[in-house]
Amino acid sequence: MRENAAKWALAALFLIDGFGFGLWAVHVPVFKQRLALGNGELSLVLFGLVLGSIVSMPLVGQLIARIGSRTVARVVALSYGLILAAMGMVDSFVMLVVCAVLYGAAKGAFDVTVNTQAIAVERHFGKSIMSPLQGCWSLGGLLGAGASSLSLRHGASLLLDLGGGGLLMVAATLLALPWLIQEPAEERAAAANEGRFRLPDTGTLRLAVIAFFGLFAEGAVGDWAAVFLRSNLGVSLSLAAAGYATYAVAMAGARFSGHWLLRWLSPAQALAASGGLLALGFGATVTLHHWAAALVGLVLTGFGMANIVPVVFTAVARTTKIGAGPAISAVSTVGYFGFLAGPPLIGWVAVHIGLEKALGLVVLSGVAVAFGPLLMARQPDREREQDAVPVA
Repeated sequence: MRENAAKWALAALFLIDGFGFGLWAVHVPVFKQRLALGNGELSLVLFGLVLGSIVSMPLVGQLIARIGSRTVARVVALSYGLILAAMGMVDSFVMLVVCAVLYGAAKGAFDVTVNTQAIAVERHFGKSIMSPLQGCWSLGGLLGAGASSLSLRHGASLLLDLGGGGLLMVAATLLALPWLIQEPAEERAAAANEGRFRLPDTGTLRLAVIAFFGLFAEGAVGDWAAVFLRSNLGVSLSLAAAGYATYAVAMAGARFSGHWLLRWLSPAQALAASGGLLALGFGATVTLHHWAAALVGLVLTGFGMANIVPVVFTAVARTTKIGAGPAISAVSTVGYFGFLAGPPLIGWVAVHIGLEKALGLVVLSGVAVAFGPLLMARQPDREREQDAVPVA
């Protein structure tokens, strides 16, 4: 019973994490319109979010190494919902920037905490659950965005929409927190001593690079796929939205079944297959110039994208020498930077060479994910034993 309770509680937290991100994503254009922000001002808001996340992720990783993810979750999970609720009262640009920094810090800390807790649950019960948990995050994002869009369409105020959504997250979090598990004291002590003054080991850094390319592609597809369908293929707005929704549903479904993939493939093989499918699918989307082919390509892209992050997190927990908390925070920080850097870089390159060619960077990212683990597997035997991605 304790095992099931821990898994369901963790699934709820991943769902809450994604739900909050969905709420935020829907309200970015709302804040832009309500506060009459220009693109430059909105960029500052988004930069504040990035700054908060990048600062908080390494710090919370070290904190987890000392006091455990369950204890840290009590603070960061509740803060996440409360900050979103407070955003409903924002009425100025300065307030929005401050809230964006705080939201970014809470979001980054929450991501590191729930992923570290997931590693602890996997180790404690000896079962792989990372992919289905990431599926819960994707489902939460769809629910948050959908519920918020529906409430705004029916005239809900910003305070009611964000305040109500944030408080709902807090209530659900309070129900889930008591069922989380605590890492053994000796494991936390060892991680704290090993990770205190050490940079991430080479195996962790290599996995962080793979996470960067995987999340670079995810961020770029999320922001530019529908734009490409509309502007380059000339489909209607509804079909463009349907194309992105198809990709998102395919990714969520693949994440829920990802643990079956790891029963048959090693992490290195799974990453190679995922990266190859991502490159093939999105390559078809941007080069075949047909709506039906683009739709099939986006489905393959979603399948390929789905399990890159879950596999990387599971692999880094198995191979790191600095403790799961600091290692997950290091990989999350690098990967999250890729997620946020992808969309503006694609936009900048598109200005110079066109969107279709710029989106080739997504295809190249898939290739990098596919070949990264294979190159690692060719290290000298002694180094491979120490820090390479596990290979079957």
